[in-house]
Amino acid sequence: MYVMSESTNRRIGPMVAAILVGVVAIAAAFYFRPYQAGGEASLLSSDAQVAVERSRLGLVFRPLTLTAKAGLAFYPGARVPPEAYAYLGKALARAGYLTVILALPLNFAVFSPAMAQRAIDAYPDIKAWAVGGHSLGGAMAASFCSRRPDKVTGLLFLAAYPGGGTDLSASGLRVLSISASNDGLATAAKIQASRHLVPPSARFVELAGGNHAQFGDYGAQPGDGTATLSAQLEHGAVVEESLAFMGEILADVR
Repeated sequence: MYVMSESTNRRIGPMVAAILVGVVAIAAAFYFRPYQAGGEASLLSSDAQVAVERSRLGLVFRPLTLTAKAGLAFYPGARVPPEAYAYLGKALARAGYLTVILALPLNFAVFSPAMAQRAIDAYPDIKAWAVGGHSLGGAMAASFCSRRPDKVTGLLFLAAYPGGGTDLSASGLRVLSISASNDGLATAAKIQASRHLVPPSARFVELAGGNHAQFGDYGAQPGDGTATLSAQLEHGAVVEESLAFMGEILADVR
């Protein structure tokens, strides 16, 4: 039987470790590789109605013609850059709502679950805040609301739902859940199973024909269903429902 010498072991050990490190690095690079945001360049440019600013918080859409009294701090989905939700930020800001699409470490909300607090602290003139998110970002938004209920008036879910350890049923928050019938990830069954974790007054809207990835603008996502609703129409429905929701948030401070 062949037995490796001690010197051979000393040479092979570091080689094996190096290979393992390399494999882990490759796997991590693939796992954390961000999606690429699409969309119109005009959505990321300031105009007469909205100032678009990049800061450590992320993408800030600030109304110029109206005094913002309510705001939304929004957590992107996993691996999705803030720019993918510019359509929502720009539309809300045009209607007078300060909107912060949060920039997260490695584009994962789990690495900075309290990021919304930084947005709230940065704009003390905003009297009422909603926190929202897409997919994993929505779960983190719910977690934030559960830990800081005094800071938030509303919670906006886009293809998202609370994690099992986050019970907001007695929180008194305004909650809007927007889902899509062809979503292969945040399915109707998963959203239904989590309904007991939000207040009974929560409103649920399902977009017929929409899918998971079209809540943002970053291309197809593995595991998702096929949309029969166009991205433009899905975005339009998200904006319409979100505007009505933010109107309710604003009404709470009048």
